[in-house]
Amino acid sequence: MCILAQPCVFGAHWGHNQYEEHMMKPRHIFTSFGAMAALTAFPSVAMADGPYVGVSGGIVLPEDSTSTGETTAEVPATPDFGSIPTGSEIALDTEFDNGFALGGQVGYAFENGFRVELEGTYNEYGVDAHSNLTVGGAVLDGADSAVLTRGAADAANPTVGDVLADGTGDVTHFGLFGNVFYDLQTGSGFKPYVGAGLGYQWTDVEYAPSGVAVADESDSGIAYQLMAGASFEVTETVELFGQYTYRDTTEDAEIPLTVLPATLDVESAQSLVTAGVRVKFGG
Repeated sequence: MCILAQPCVFGAHWGHNQYEEHMMKPRHIFTSFGAMAALTAFPSVAMADGPYVGVSGGIVLPEDSTSTGETTAEVPATPDFGSIPTGSEIALDTEFDNGFALGGQVGYAFENGFRVELEGTYNEYGVDAHSNLTVGGAVLDGADSAVLTRGAADAANPTVGDVLADGTGDVTHFGLFGNVFYDLQTGSGFKPYVGAGLGYQWTDVEYAPSGVAVADESDSGIAYQLMAGASFEVTETVELFGQYTYRDTTEDAEIPLTVLPATLDVESAQSLVTAGVRVKFGG
């Protein structure tokens, strides 16, 4: 069987306009919280400073991926199918299921409302389905799957689309981020906050639609995240918090395929909704 489902990495294919559009997505987070800060009329209170640790968990809502890449060597012709030249463009749409996210934080809070933090993250989500495999400009979903495996054409063979529709596989991410937050002063134990982080993320992609090993490789690169949330002080040392995070990489993960001599760049933009607990250690 065959499948060309492949992870992709935001690579050299990113144009200037795509980058601007990509970075614009999460700006609404800060617009709404900025308005909140401007309208807040609570009296200012001193904030406790000092180190803290935290743990969190929740759900990850990955954006669907349109992976692009190209063949890295010529695929020879067979009696049933023509050759696929080196450098032929490849594209694949992938729909992901929601998954889970875990995180751990070590940080320091300052009296002026700022916090700095080192965060480790892990999340995982599955593949729902692949579709619209394009090779050299031709959509192959309706073609005999042997066009990819280079087997013999047979009316009994499944189509490429049939093979790809089974979304067996998953994507996992592990990241390390340096974050900066600002807690809005409300004069109470309830504190909305906004933040941003920059770090490094490792991405592992396993695609095996219909049981066919299409890709099983990893890649890594620089990642960033934008956060907005709120914490609630339970005691002088314990806070509960809820947070929305938008996370992405500056380049897509470049994943080699096993069915064909080719690579795919897999997108990994994610929204995360998490909750956790933060424990402070004096100041």
